[in-house]
Amino acid sequence: MSQALKDHIWAQLSLGYLTKQIYDKHKAIWRERVNVGQSMTQDDFIRLRNIAYLDKKHKKGSWPLHTNPTISIWSWALQHPKDVLFLQDVGEINGTQVPFTIGIQTPTQCESMLSYGHNSAISMDATFGTNDMKFHIFTLMGFDDHCTNVPLAWIITSRQAIQDLIEWLKPLKDKMLSHMPHWKPSCFLIDDAPQELKALWLVLYLVPILYLFLRCYLISFIKFLITSNAFYVVLTPSIHGDFIAMCPY
Repeated sequence: MSQALKDHIWAQLSLGYLTKQIYDKHKAIWRERVNVGQSMTQDDFIRLRNIAYLDKKHKKGSWPLHTNPTISIWSWALQHPKDVLFLQDVGEINGTQVPFTIGIQTPTQCESMLSYGHNSAISMDATFGTNDMKFHIFTLMGFDDHCTNVPLAWIITSRQAIQDLIEWLKPLKDKMLSHMPHWKPSCFLIDDAPQELKALWLVLYLVPILYLFLRCYLISFIKFLITSNAFYVVLTPSIHGDFIAMCPY
């Protein structure tokens, strides 16, 4: 395996791609080269187990944990300043309690957000209480030219109030605008979390947000509109964050 291919696989693993995804992409590129009659190279013969081996080495090279989680996090952040989007320790600022929050975005993820987040949809999903410390983990995902999910950033926080979301959304927006002054997503894909909806409106108020309604009564409502001779349904957000169903005939 050439060093160039190893570096490429390392970069893909750092972005969060699975070994199977990397292997499938590599095979797709190989098929395209064969179809146009290009000669084969040694890199064309790699197998899934070769990528899995590099993934194992990648995980072993992760930052060693300290017995004190706070020291471990700050040590990692000081050693990887380019990967830290936002870092705030739990404490009190101006008489207000603030939660622990760390935003992680590698330089490669920043480039991906500029490429796949501008004039395109960004998905923001959160998991709650799935780790030992019961922290919230937000994942921002974009979509490449093959409609494959591309991780753009991760945010780990001990609280997810509206103001807490604003605290890391603003640095994210400022960072993107510093690289591309006209950067603007076409929409955000989120679930039915009101605090996420309001925070996104306050920070990215020019960005239309596609609110994913998962409740059965809304699905039934849309089905009713379709069966009532409505050609299409447009969900329009109001200034209060609510959605109005407009049904042109």
